[in-house]
Amino acid sequence: MNIFWIPILRPLLKAANAKRVAEIGAEAGRNSTRLAQWCKANAAFADIIDPAPKFDTVAFEQTFAGAAKVHITPSLEVLADLPPADVVLIDGDHNWYTVFHEINLLLGPPEAPQQNPPILVLDDTGWPWGRRDSYYDPDRIPEAFRQTYAKGQIAPGSSGWDPRGIIFDIPCATTQGGARNGVLTALEDALVGREDDFEIVSVGVYSGLTIVVPKTKLGSSPELQAFLAEFRPSAALRPLLDLLENARIGGALAIEQFRSVFQFGTKASPQAQEGARPLQTELPTQVWQSVQRGMNGQKYKGRTMLLSPFDQFNYMSLIETLRPGTIFEIGTYEGGRALWMADQLRAFDIEGRIVSVDIAPPKGIADPKVDVIYGNALDLGEVLTADFLSALPRPWLVIEDAAHTEPMCLAVLEFFDAHLQPGDRIVVEDGNTGSLIGQPETSAPHMAIQTFLSRRGSDYRLDTDTCDRYGHNLTACPNGWLIRA
Repeated sequence: MNIFWIPILRPLLKAANAKRVAEIGAEAGRNSTRLAQWCKANAAFADIIDPAPKFDTVAFEQTFAGAAKVHITPSLEVLADLPPADVVLIDGDHNWYTVFHEINLLLGPPEAPQQNPPILVLDDTGWPWGRRDSYYDPDRIPEAFRQTYAKGQIAPGSSGWDPRGIIFDIPCATTQGGARNGVLTALEDALVGREDDFEIVSVGVYSGLTIVVPKTKLGSSPELQAFLAEFRPSAALRPLLDLLENARIGGALAIEQFRSVFQFGTKASPQAQEGARPLQTELPTQVWQSVQRGMNGQKYKGRTMLLSPFDQFNYMSLIETLRPGTIFEIGTYEGGRALWMADQLRAFDIEGRIVSVDIAPPKGIADPKVDVIYGNALDLGEVLTADFLSALPRPWLVIEDAAHTEPMCLAVLEFFDAHLQPGDRIVVEDGNTGSLIGQPETSAPHMAIQTFLSRRGSDYRLDTDTCDRYGHNLTACPNGWLIRA
C-alpha cells in the first residue's frame, strides 16, 4: 500500500471500529509495520499476506506478538481459511484474475454474499494498473485468464507499448484496457448486480485508491459516514486532483527518460575504471551537443534519421564492404535510417533486405527492401523466431538502437549472440550519451557492452578502424562496432 495513504488508513480503521484487519501485499513491510503498530495499540489483529515478503517476518511477528501474523502464501490460497476481517487492504498482485477472486472470496459471490462483508481498500485503481494487468508470477494465473504479457515501456494514453514510457520490473499486459484487464476492471466486474449494496469512493492521485464500504456497515456507523463524507473529493476538487496526478506521472516519465538515456547517478563500469579502452572521444562535450542538435533535425525522405555525419559514412562504408544479406534494425523510430540504408543497398547493387523491429512501428514505409514489424526489444524471440531467422541471408548487420537502457541493450546483445556467425556485425548505438553530459563512461549502452563482453568477449573483437576513422571513438557508437569472431 502506498505510504501516502497511511495517514488515511488510521482514521478509517478507527471509524470502522476494526478489530480484525487483513493486508494483501506487504513488499518490504513498511505499511505492514504501521498497521501492526495500530493494531497493537487498539487491541486489534492484522493478517499480513504475501507469498514473498521482503522483510524479516520472524522478527516482525516477535515484535507484534498477539497483534499480527504473516502468511507467506498467495492470497487466494489463504483468504478462505482466515477469520472474517473488518477491513481488507488489497495491494498484492495487480491483475484481474487475482483481484476479482480476492473480492469474491471476501464479499462472497453474488449468488451467496457474505452476511457481514468487510470494507475493502484497493490501491492502484488508477494508472498504470487500473486497466492493465501485471504479474509477479505469470504461471500463477490460469492461461485462460492471463493477458498476453511482456516487459515493456508504458505511458498514459497509449494502449500498447510506448518508447517514451516507464519500464516496470514485472511483466504486464501488452495492451491496456478491454475485458478482464486490470484492478479497477476486476472491482467493477466483481460488483456487477450488487453495486447498490456498497458505497464506493475513489481518489485518483498516487495511482488511485478506492474504498468500498458495505451499506450495512455505513447505516449503523455515523463515524464511518463522516469519514467517507470528508474523504470523498468534491466535484470542484476532482479536476485539480486529476491535474496533480497527470503532473506526477509526467514528472516520473521525464525522470525515466533522463535516467535511461544519461544514466544519472551510476558509476563507471569496473572495466572502464581498470583502464579498458577509454570511451572518451576527441570531440569536447559542447561539440557533441551541437552535433546532436543537428542530428535531431536531420531527415531523409521526410523521416527523422538521427545519424551523425561520421556514422553516416561509417555505415555506408560498412554496407559496401560487408555487403550484408540482412540488416536488422532494433528501433525504427520514424524510419529515416531504414529508408536510407535501403537506398545504400541499391547504390552498391546488394540483394539485401532490412528487418526493422519497433514497439511502436511507424506507418507508411513502402520500400520493398524494408520490413517494419512490431516487436519488443526485451523479448525479440517472440517475433524473430528461429525459423524466421534461418531463412535470412548472410552476412548479418545488427543495429541495436532501442530504448538505450542497460537491460534492454543487453537483452538485444544476448539474443543475437545465439544467432550470429563469424563475420557478422553488431553495432550498439548511442554509447555517446554520457559524452553529451561530460561523463562518457556512464552511458547505459556502454555499460551493457562491457557486461556482455565480460561474458562473451572471446567471441567478439572491436572494429577499431571504424570507431577511430575520424579520431579516437569519434562516433555516436564508441566502442560499439563489434565483429563476431
